Amino acid sequence: MKSKKKNSEETTAPDLVQVMTVSLFIILLAFFILLNSIAVIDDEKRLAVMDSLIGNFGVLTGGLSVVKGQGGVMTLPDMENLSSHVDFSDMIVGAEDIIQLIRVSTDYRGTVMTIPAHLLFERGERRLIPPGLEILDRLGATLRKNDYPVEIIAHTDNQAPYQHPDISNRELSTLRAVNILSFLITKKGLKPERFSAFGWGSYRPIVSNRTKETREINRRVEVVFIHKRIPEKPKGIFTFRKFFFNVFD
Repeated sequence: MKSKKKNSEETTAPDLVQVMTVSLFIILLAFFILLNSIAVIDDEKRLAVMDSLIGNFGVLTGGLSVVKGQGGVMTLPDMENLSSHVDFSDMIVGAEDIIQLIRVSTDYRGTVMTIPAHLLFERGERRLIPPGLEILDRLGATLRKNDYPVEIIAHTDNQAPYQHPDISNRELSTLRAVNILSFLITKKGLKPERFSAFGWGSYRPIVSNRTKETREINRRVEVVFIHKRIPEKPKGIFTFRKFFFNVFD
């Protein structure tokens, strides 16, 4: 009898050890998952917010906008990098229908907000319309949250402005950019030294002007938040490790 009992204990003992080991592993795994969920809850919230922003603004990594149909894979580090530069929350809340038409991308200059021209101006006109004033009012709140230099760049399609045949597309785009600049400075009280404004007319299209739809895409205003200026290379001077040297014959 003792021998049978001993043999029974020997066969059941490993099972108990295995059960205890598995149970301990499950407890530790559950504890680890709990700690991990607590640690990343803020990241998840931030990811959800940025995912909403990206869904509306069309932000893509690699410095390209969805307007061009190109771009990289959206990842959390890139979103953190973008959100740490410019806070667009004032542009989003309460204006979801309009924000869906605005695009934000990044390039070598910094963060570029692209606004379709029809949201700001009547076709061929340079005077801001009421919905455009509302967008610029929200933009003013965004600009107050940072001190980046800003470029306001207006673009047109290649069609002559038929309402004003006496001016060119280059002139029309410049007048539009200056009107936006004037509003931000005079109405929103922003520092003039932060801003520059100019128009490219039809000389910088992002898509072909062959169709009505593509021409509408090219009619746009870009608001560029300059994160890092790249020094231009003057004639007669070469640069080496950010030092300028005069070139002599």
